[in-house]
Amino acid sequence: ARKLAKVEVTRVTRAPVSAEIRLIAEVDYDETRVAHITAWVPGRIEKLYVDYTGRSVEVGEPMLDVYSPELISAQEELISALKTRDKLKAGVSEVISGAITTTVNSAREKLRLWGLTTDQIDEIEKSGVPSDFLTIHSPIGGIVVEKMAFEGMYVDEGTRLYTVADLSVVWIHLEAYESDLAWLRV
Repeated sequence: ARKLAKVEVTRVTRAPVSAEIRLIAEVDYDETRVAHITAWVPGRIEKLYVDYTGRSVEVGEPMLDVYSPELISAQEELISALKTRDKLKAGVSEVISGAITTTVNSAREKLRLWGLTTDQIDEIEKSGVPSDFLTIHSPIGGIVVEKMAFEGMYVDEGTRLYTVADLSVVWIHLEAYESDLAWLRV
């Protein structure tokens, strides 16, 4: 009778209980691994190095070149300040020397705040010639998930150009019924 009723007997033990549940889910970017690349200076996009969505990029890889008259003017300020400093090296009072040093440092800082790397600023100082273009580099490695830039486009400061996401870690958004919550654990 026990065999026909399919009754099984076993010792009582403590063990975690598990259940298999099927859920609907959506894969999303880890928002801590997403970078929005924006224009730091107003200007015109001259060349796209990354010209389609889905392209893989590395940290520091050039994304695009922007032509900006304001940027050229800021570079000329730095070059002019450096020339003045070189001309007036000897025989200048401390006040004038300090003012020139402050001018050079503020011109460098202005360029840095507009997105130029230290290497780009050093190159401008060495060559003594302003660069016509600002090359914007990728701040993170990942996949271009959104591209809003195109050649010839005029941009303002803060215009979003690309969205790059590092997809090595992703989030999953699950939709569960309240009755399934007891079975879910991180």
